[in-house]
Amino acid sequence: MTSTLTAPATAAAATTVSWSSVLRLPHCSRLLTATLTGRLPHGMAPVAILLAARADGLGYSTGAALAALYGAGVAIGQPLLGRLADRTGQTRPLVASTLVSTTFLLVLAVTGTGHLPLAAAVTAAAGLTSPPLEAGLRALWPRIVPTPAHLRAAYALDSGSQELVYVAGPLLATLTATLAHPRIALAVTAAAGLAGALLVAHSAPSKTWRPAGVRTPGAPGALRPSGIRLLLLSMTAVGAALGALNVAALASAEHHRAAWLSGAVPAALSLGALAGSALFSRHAWSAPLSTQLTVFTTAFTLAWLPLQLPAPPPALLLAATLPGLAFGPLLTTAYCCIDVLAAPGTVTESFGWLVSAFGIGTAAGTALAGAVDGSWLVPAAAAACALLLAAALRPHLTPAASPRTPAP
Repeated sequence: MTSTLTAPATAAAATTVSWSSVLRLPHCSRLLTATLTGRLPHGMAPVAILLAARADGLGYSTGAALAALYGAGVAIGQPLLGRLADRTGQTRPLVASTLVSTTFLLVLAVTGTGHLPLAAAVTAAAGLTSPPLEAGLRALWPRIVPTPAHLRAAYALDSGSQELVYVAGPLLATLTATLAHPRIALAVTAAAGLAGALLVAHSAPSKTWRPAGVRTPGAPGALRPSGIRLLLLSMTAVGAALGALNVAALASAEHHRAAWLSGAVPAALSLGALAGSALFSRHAWSAPLSTQLTVFTTAFTLAWLPLQLPAPPPALLLAATLPGLAFGPLLTTAYCCIDVLAAPGTVTESFGWLVSAFGIGTAAGTALAGAVDGSWLVPAAAAACALLLAAALRPHLTPAASPRTPAP
């Protein structure tokens, strides 16, 4: 969905808007909070499922496989549900998928994981029907903010705050499982997802949203533009780097005999991403999107180099924040690129494919890093692949291309 801003709009995009200014706008704080709450299952469910499997006497490998099934279901379902939202509006897909996904999570909480085929089917179905909240919010931002500068800040706020899902989610699941029971953690996961998603679905912007532009009849969907495909491949490689990080962190924890590192290293990257997104939104940069994408992907790639060196745990934690500092602005820029590259009537589906790309990449990176005993070379190599793909994307991002202009 390519659009060209007028000169005043371009100048506005070069100004800075604070996150607090975005949150003070009508609907923004409610939608962001509700979306983050509704997305908590993405951070809670894999941990709760693994803990439930262990409580039922299953091995780590079986529990991890069940958790992976949930993630695979999310990766498959998000673009499909996004495409449905592009056709019918957000309300029906959000409400229906939320009710179904919540039901499956509650079934798993009641039946447990002892009957493995049933547990696998229910887990996969819960992920497959997870509501498209992430893609839906990014489709809404241009409708609820007034200027391109606000849109840029909103995307940065979105990319930074989503890290809270993957920090707070696992902590909440672990705490609930410890204080009560892993099955209770699954029930809490279902309740959080239901509450957040219904709040979004019943908000005025979501109920009235319709896609800008009309999908071409018979078109194969959001993957038709070659630019979108290149962007998704690049973000898949970025996701692979992040997936490999988790395994590398575990290997480092075992090497240093410091179990806390396995959780602290990913948390350090998440905090770095939050800080990077905040810095990005506070300092205006009017460079073309192609330049921004190349610069931030290059920074993301170079940021893995210090992690190749032997270092004590404190230095390792500090080094882990560096990829995060680059990842926040990189993800925000990717959102803007989706706006530019998405075909008419496919914006929600396109953002859904972005979610899917990260999910697939994370799984692939985890598998590759596991095969080489958690080497830090894997995330560095994945980031380098992302950079090559981002460079190939440059011709598709013309200097005049810019994200959707917020609705007046």
